[in-house]
Amino acid sequence: MKTVPNLQKCNVFKMNKIKLVLLVMIAVCSLHPSFAQTQPQTAESKKAADLKRLETTVGTAKVSLDKAEKRAATADSLVNVGPEMVKQGKAELKQAESEKSVREKGYKAKVKALDKQLKSKDKTEVAEARKELKGIDTQYRADVKEMATKERDAQKKITTGENNKTRGKSTQKTSRDAVKRAQETLDAAQAKLDAAKGGGKTVQTKKKK
Repeated sequence: MKTVPNLQKCNVFKMNKIKLVLLVMIAVCSLHPSFAQTQPQTAESKKAADLKRLETTVGTAKVSLDKAEKRAATADSLVNVGPEMVKQGKAELKQAESEKSVREKGYKAKVKALDKQLKSKDKTEVAEARKELKGIDTQYRADVKEMATKERDAQKKITTGENNKTRGKSTQKTSRDAVKRAQETLDAAQAKLDAAKGGGKTVQTKKKK
């Protein structure tokens, strides 16, 4: 009856002994000189990770600079194109008004001549005059509509040009400042990357306006 407990104690003792031996082996292996060889690899991996991070920073800075330059170019374009649109719109408006005046004079002249013919005692002449007057009126209404469209388009071009000029001027300074800041950020990031590579010579990034 007493052998069973003794066997259990013996088994427990053996298990504990095995665990102890394993722990000792692990401790010895961790202190083995071969593990020290991983230190240079860890340092190299760290350097590679740092370079990768710096390269990513440079790439991000380049993208930001590109976006800032595009916004600045848009602002400059609006400032330059706006006045030109205003100039074209005013010229087109003047042309439309001049053409409208010429057509009105021609219309009035034709109507005046037909009015005299309408007073004729000849019924045939009167009928012809009325028919011709009807055609002139139809054409005149079409001309008025065409001239109104031209004037409206010209005025729209003037307004758009003025708005573009105003919008361009309001964003021109801020967009140029943004380009300057983005360029400085890129220069700083590139300098850090060059230093990390240990090239000894800093690569100068191209200055952009």
